[in-house]
Amino acid sequence: MNLISQITGLWDDPRLIYAVAIAAVVLLAITIWLFRRAKREGRAAGTICLILSVALHAVLIYLVPYQAKEDGGSSAQEVDPDASGVEALTFSTFDPDLAVDDASGDVDTPSIEPLPVAELQDLLAEPFDNPVTEDSSADVDPPEQLEPPTESPPAPESLASVAPSDMSPALQQITQALDASLDQLLQSQLELAESAAATETPEESAMVAAATPDPTQPDPAASPPQNNAPPVAPSPEPIKPAVPSPPAATTRSASAVVPGSEQADFANRVGAAKQLAIAQTGGDARTEAAVKAALRFLAAAQRPDGAWDPRASGAGLDRMPLGERRPGAGSKSATGLTGLSLLAMMGAGNTHLSGDYAENVYRGLAYLIQTQHPDGSLSGNATVYAASYCHSMAALSLCEAAVMTNDQSAIESSRRAIAHTVRMQHPVTGGWRYTRGDPGDLSQLGWQAMVLDGGKRAGITIERETVAGVARFLRSVRAGRGGLACYRPGEATSRTMTAEALATRLLIGEDVPQAEIDEAERYLMESLPGTRQDNYYYWYYATLALHQLQDEAWERWNTALKDRLLATQRADGSWPADTVWGGYGGTVYTTAMATLCLESYYRHAIRNSSDRIATRP
Repeated sequence: MNLISQITGLWDDPRLIYAVAIAAVVLLAITIWLFRRAKREGRAAGTICLILSVALHAVLIYLVPYQAKEDGGSSAQEVDPDASGVEALTFSTFDPDLAVDDASGDVDTPSIEPLPVAELQDLLAEPFDNPVTEDSSADVDPPEQLEPPTESPPAPESLASVAPSDMSPALQQITQALDASLDQLLQSQLELAESAAATETPEESAMVAAATPDPTQPDPAASPPQNNAPPVAPSPEPIKPAVPSPPAATTRSASAVVPGSEQADFANRVGAAKQLAIAQTGGDARTEAAVKAALRFLAAAQRPDGAWDPRASGAGLDRMPLGERRPGAGSKSATGLTGLSLLAMMGAGNTHLSGDYAENVYRGLAYLIQTQHPDGSLSGNATVYAASYCHSMAALSLCEAAVMTNDQSAIESSRRAIAHTVRMQHPVTGGWRYTRGDPGDLSQLGWQAMVLDGGKRAGITIERETVAGVARFLRSVRAGRGGLACYRPGEATSRTMTAEALATRLLIGEDVPQAEIDEAERYLMESLPGTRQDNYYYWYYATLALHQLQDEAWERWNTALKDRLLATQRADGSWPADTVWGGYGGTVYTTAMATLCLESYYRHAIRNSSDRIATRP
């Protein structure tokens, strides 16, 4: 642990703050008294007291941001990395019959009718007067997160060992009900797929077969990595649909039914729909092999209590990517790191009920629910610069779990998290930033908007004022002819913010004019992956946006993205942290973000304009 980390760790004690503040005030008072004396012999002592007082005030000004904020980080101590934590849960995790009191503070469950689609269209279509500002390729203020342990932690306990051996009759009934509902769902999907297989056309069979490599034959499209790192060997097992491929009436892949999902946005993550989505939208056997290797790395990096620990991995290295010092940022972002890792695992179809990483997902979600603050915040013990990012990333993972499984504990935790998100939104600008009352920035808004969208899909009502605020802030940061975007209103445009704005607008269901899409795509095509320093934050949002469009720009971007990510993945499945924002997050951050990029083919279904967070809850 470096000197900065030691100092900021001491600064978490409020008694030290009070002592330094009192000493500074006392010295200042002594200075005033000495200088007001008629005799001059006390002037030297007064000067010394003044210097000491100024120094103590400077210490306060410099280090106060590391003290946990009421609306940002937490003053609670971090969970002991050596403690399992799952056995000690006091929140009845994943209990379908859960009934708890509302501890979300001053925000009740919204009861206001959602914003009508026509009214949202009017808001989004209002003119804006942002001038075209000077182009800036700086990638502005993404999250300061996370990294994996340099040594693999002990192998996690089996899921069976986590649960008490003497289960109560009520818990046994819950478990049996979950198993029965899952079996019924899988059986219904198999029956639907088998009935559809009878009418499958030869073209569709060939399409699925194209995504299923023959393990006995080399992949002719595979290319060796372009760096000195050993390449990751393709997975020995072929990509094979779990059930026969259903017929595709359009160019989109067929969607399975996912409990709790109004629009089945995550349906392409599993089964035959996943294989079809891979084949149709640009993935292949190599990208899936890379995802599998990355998930193995993330699983090995997980703590026994379910978290991914930034301290053990050395996250928080400040390389000043924007020329600003933020020492320690990311060093306490356990919830954010956990949220990103869970998103990567769930993006590949894993939940706490099923999948190769069901145990890892269960323990990660349990950690987040256990450490959620009474006001709904999921920022953990993060510093002020990372608290809002940590909350939104952790909240998004809980929302996705709620949508994919309809689990009542995940839904309740998501509801509390969204209540906190709503409280942190600026009432005038509609944005989010580091603390409550900040006017907002686009980097924060992208994550929070997806939390709201995920919550709506889980059946949580989103107030019309919240939705209108998102649209209002998106309008305020638009530039050029409307397709470009900046970090905050009036600042220079950047590709990262342009990508984040376009992805957010498309994923929440806005009808983006084609002229604005063209302008954004021209700008993004000027900085393809592999042409500058690797920036996974930029790549993540650009990939989300362009995947939704499925046009020529997507094909160019996807080719460059795959070439660069497959060439730079390391033998253990991770990606290096020498990227634009990798210093704050480390290799768990870079690995999770790179994995999310390679899961883009099936992580979100391609949406349409009627699928928006402003429709009915």
